[in-house]
Amino acid sequence: MRKYWFIFSLYWQEGLQQRASFFMERFRALIVLVSFYYFWSTLLRNRTSFAGYDHAQMITYVFGMNILRSLVFASRTYEIAGEISHGRLSGYLLKPVNFFFYTFCRDLSEKSISLVSAIVEIFGLTWIFHVAIRWPHSWMTWVYFAFAIIGAMILNFLMSFIIGCWGFWTAESGGPRFLLELFLEFSAGAFFPLDILPAGLQKVLSHFPSPYLVFYPLHIFLEKVNSTQIINGFCAMAFWIAAFSLVAWQVWSKGVASYGAEGS
Repeated sequence: MRKYWFIFSLYWQEGLQQRASFFMERFRALIVLVSFYYFWSTLLRNRTSFAGYDHAQMITYVFGMNILRSLVFASRTYEIAGEISHGRLSGYLLKPVNFFFYTFCRDLSEKSISLVSAIVEIFGLTWIFHVAIRWPHSWMTWVYFAFAIIGAMILNFLMSFIIGCWGFWTAESGGPRFLLELFLEFSAGAFFPLDILPAGLQKVLSHFPSPYLVFYPLHIFLEKVNSTQIINGFCAMAFWIAAFSLVAWQVWSKGVASYGAEGS
């Protein structure tokens, strides 16, 4: 266990050393957050609610999106394809570590840095704009919310890991990854609550795992789901995690079997 903690701390330090990339990424996230804040504030200025959200709930959702985007979508799995195509994977296979957990710890370091930054941004904007956050009334909501976040992180990691493993068969995995991330962010509710969409489109998206990445956890936080819906949501999330775990294992096993360590 100590070796994985060392991996986490090592990549944490590396992430903090890349100051220019870090600040540019957080600046982009801050611009997106402020844009969404002004958009929904303007839309709800002369309304008591929109699609079942009052002003406090919608702004809480917007700020929550920033937190979950930092936790769920912050990732370094894009490095897997390059490590495979350049032959650097051999070094990991020879080390006494599980590459899957190695990659997950590397991801956690990226997520933790982004999370700290997102929290600072949220509290800063809350103070500047005097925003009223809609906090949960029940302490159990925090427990459900925490489990939903953990499930969302694992689910997104598994999907990203599978895309990264495409590097075993092609060096051009950047395009599929970009399309996947774009679809996931849209269908996860990372731009707006999914229940403002037409009912037919909501029903289609409900058959995908993506709503469990952002929309479902934030609905729990806003206490817009009852106990039955929470249980059903966790069961569905567990199903997707189990399914993608199996796919990831199969893809990784087949990929390693065909891996030739070629590369520069």
